[in-house]
Amino acid sequence: MAKEKLPSESLENRITQLSIQLDQRTKELAVINSVQEALAIKMEMQEIYDLVGDRLRDLFDAQALIIATFEEDAALENFKYFIENGERFYLESRPLDKLRQHLITSRQKIVINTKDEAFAWFGKNVLPGTKYMLSGVFVPLIIADKITGYLSLQNVDKENAFSENNISLLESLANSMGVALENARLFDETARLLKETEQGKAELAVINSVQEGLVREMDMQGIYNLVGNRIRDLFNAQVVIIATFDLQNKIEHFNYAIENDEISSPKPRAFDKVREHLIQTGQNILINENVGKAIAEFGLRVVPGTEIPKSLLFMPMKVGDRVTGYVSLQNIDQENAFSFSDVRLLSTLSNSMSVALQNAKLFDETNRLLKETEQQKAELGVINSVQEGLVREMEMKAIYELVGDRLCELFPDTQALVIRTFDHDTGLEYFQYAIEKKVRFSVEPRPIIWTNNIIITTKEPLLINDNFVEKAKKFGSEGVVKGEPPKSAVFVPMIVGDVVKGSVSLQNVDREFAFSDSDVRLLTTLTNSMSVALENARLFDETNRLLKETEQRTAELAVINSVQEGLAHELDMQGIYNLVGDRVQQLFNAQTVIIASFDFINNHEFFNYFIEDGNKIKADARPFSKLRLKLIEEKQTIYIETQEKAIKDYGITPIANSGMSKSMLFVPLLTGNEIRGYVSLQNIDTEHAFYDSDINLLETLSNSMSVALENARLFDETNRLLKETEQRTAELAVINSVQEGLAKELDMQGIYELVGDRVQMLF
Repeated sequence: MAKEKLPSESLENRITQLSIQLDQRTKELAVINSVQEALAIKMEMQEIYDLVGDRLRDLFDAQALIIATFEEDAALENFKYFIENGERFYLESRPLDKLRQHLITSRQKIVINTKDEAFAWFGKNVLPGTKYMLSGVFVPLIIADKITGYLSLQNVDKENAFSENNISLLESLANSMGVALENARLFDETARLLKETEQGKAELAVINSVQEGLVREMDMQGIYNLVGNRIRDLFNAQVVIIATFDLQNKIEHFNYAIENDEISSPKPRAFDKVREHLIQTGQNILINENVGKAIAEFGLRVVPGTEIPKSLLFMPMKVGDRVTGYVSLQNIDQENAFSFSDVRLLSTLSNSMSVALQNAKLFDETNRLLKETEQQKAELGVINSVQEGLVREMEMKAIYELVGDRLCELFPDTQALVIRTFDHDTGLEYFQYAIEKKVRFSVEPRPIIWTNNIIITTKEPLLINDNFVEKAKKFGSEGVVKGEPPKSAVFVPMIVGDVVKGSVSLQNVDREFAFSDSDVRLLTTLTNSMSVALENARLFDETNRLLKETEQRTAELAVINSVQEGLAHELDMQGIYNLVGDRVQQLFNAQTVIIASFDFINNHEFFNYFIEDGNKIKADARPFSKLRLKLIEEKQTIYIETQEKAIKDYGITPIANSGMSKSMLFVPLLTGNEIRGYVSLQNIDTEHAFYDSDINLLETLSNSMSVALENARLFDETNRLLKETEQRTAELAVINSVQEGLAKELDMQGIYELVGDRVQMLF
């Protein structure tokens, strides 16, 4: 019995775990949404820390809660939020202690469960005005592989105060909040830089132009263009270049380049001596004459497609002490083209622009992070939708429908979306969801196509943005299953463990290059997240199937046990037929049940059990019909789905006073390779009334019952033969008695008397 309960217990545990995970996700989103709301109303950074701290304190009902940030260069920690027993503390920055240094080095949470463990970390030291902790959890805040601070829950009254769920939820929140808080910090930094820029906007119209660009939310390249054009107008320069540095790879990127009103897009290139000098010294470079000598000395290279200038001015753009790029004015017609006033003005502009451009970059980065946050929220929406489906115990097909519809909403420009699963044993792919231009398709299983074979091998997304049909033909494919062939497609594997279980595909049938790298990244993130949820759903579905099979096996055993009990009680043969027939009727809730046996000597069938709509029908034996002859010959189940087929193919007519059935199922009763009869389920109201599961179950029952019924028949036959033997024995006893009397009696009347008395006693 214990084994039968395991699947149910496992299912309940799984549902409980999913509910806990969903609750944690809801709590995480609530905190993150609080940060987003703060951004929306443009709160100051400290107000955001206060809001997040209050939200976490309510969430954990904590005695003490700390949010702190690190200044790694100065080895300091800054207390952004600190509350203990309802009292707010405002502490100065302080050097990193042993625990904080370990937090940065190990990048792992620190859990303190006892006073002794706290003493090992802190000795007798406590923060000013606070009590000594007995329990504590410190979880790092990590942004782009960098520890930026930590979250801490503390208890000053008891040890072992924090459960694994508390710690797990705090870790999840730290991971989720890290991006949101950094986003808020960048937003705050952007606002600060904007204010500084606005303070100096009266200095030059260039800064105003940059601000206008920011107000219009132009992309980064748009701002470079705006600044470059403004400088060109201001200096009436023939050549203007704005470039930025990739210091790690020692490459410069040309963000703006114009010569004689012609804009060019030079490719990135390695630093030369002039660029290295700019970076090392942070000082401008003015070459007003003898450019040829400078070219030889500094290794200057002319941008391809441009002329050699006669005057050059390079002004570094700096953020702090770091050179991030430069602005260059060049004149191709005259030497000494740039005056000291030009140098001073460009220096002022570069210093101001560096902040403004950095501000624009941060603003651009902030938008990117906001978009990523929105994408993450969308991903959580899909995952939550799947989890909700699991909680509602939806069947597997319904979950694929839910996921497919959700992805169509998330990628509204996608013309076609396909979700497939793979059977690696048979090499077939199954279409769980397929839609093109809002029209659903039903596709039969087929061999795994070339694109899916590629992602099965590589376990990586596959993006085909052009020449899809031509590439498909190289792999022996036509490039389309149903509908129109795609011109762009992306295939992302659904991976569980190390096995590719299926794929999700977006397709566009009208244009090439329809999908961006961001589309691929988002679909990959979603698919990775969904794979586990869908696998859980599959396991849930499989568990239900196994439970149903277990119930079927239990039902089979019940029928077999009923037959065995009948044998044990020495029921007669008809009693056993009645017992088996009633049990089958209850099991299938059938309108009509027939159990018949065959007499091959007279080519007749006998109806041992016949019931219809609860009424037992007495039917006489009758010759084999066309259907019975086929059943005897093939010894295979016969399923007749419709009344028309029954009449047309087999000439079936009603038996005795029964009605004409619309669905009929006949399963042979076999002993070894011999057919002894059959069991039949019939429905007089509905066609296609029986499913594969009904057929499989009745076949299993018939195989099991055949042996039991044959044993019962043999038992009945044995009893009959025993009775006949007893009769023969009695007959011999009479004959022997008469013989003995005849031997002793001589007169005729005495013999008559002896025989008469013996016959009287016998009968």
